[in-house]
Amino acid sequence: MAKKTVVELINITKKYFYPQGEIEVLRGINLKVQEKDKIAIVGPSGVGKTTLLNIIGTLDYPTSGEIYFFEKKLDYSNEERLLSLRKKNIGFIFQLHYLIPEFTVIENVTLPGLISQWEKDKCLERAYKLLKKLNLSGKENYKPFRLSGGERQKVAIARALFLNPSLLLADEPTGNLDQESAKEVIEIFLKINEELGTTIIMVTHNWELAKKMNKIFLLKNGFLIKLENA
Repeated sequence: MAKKTVVELINITKKYFYPQGEIEVLRGINLKVQEKDKIAIVGPSGVGKTTLLNIIGTLDYPTSGEIYFFEKKLDYSNEERLLSLRKKNIGFIFQLHYLIPEFTVIENVTLPGLISQWEKDKCLERAYKLLKKLNLSGKENYKPFRLSGGERQKVAIARALFLNPSLLLADEPTGNLDQESAKEVIEIFLKINEELGTTIIMVTHNWELAKKMNKIFLLKNGFLIKLENA
């Protein structure tokens, strides 16, 4: 059975306009992402990797080009539909975990469900299952400051997975972690992809992490270049 295309980018460009002139960060990006893909995007700092990830996640808009989600073209004039797409289909993980410090682990993880007006009992059931899967059982009532860096990132992953997104976008997810914690987070991503079938696109400087993905792309001079992941 042929795999479904989750997202497709066609000739995506991104320009920033300043009084001194314009800067073209993305110059014609073409990318087809299929279900269960594990994609790494690598490249030096400042080449537009995060910009590209934000465009895929509809947090930013391209200057030109087309994006299709599940073969339906994005309509940037309909913010309500974009918001619905993000909420139902896309999970985000950042280098900084962005946990709410005043909230406990369980409160941070259930937040997407409560915002989506799920019943509280259903939210708690979902959160406990995710935390167990990520080996965080017993830490539900901890505040983030009591957790290690790796544990905080795992809480952020649980929160991103709460609504069972089709696509998980990760921006330098191991960037602030020590080597051991980074290895653990890498294994979690592989487990998520294998067990949940979640499609993953991540920006990373961690070559060990990149090599675990089934596709690696280098962003250079505004273009994506496919690399051999070996």
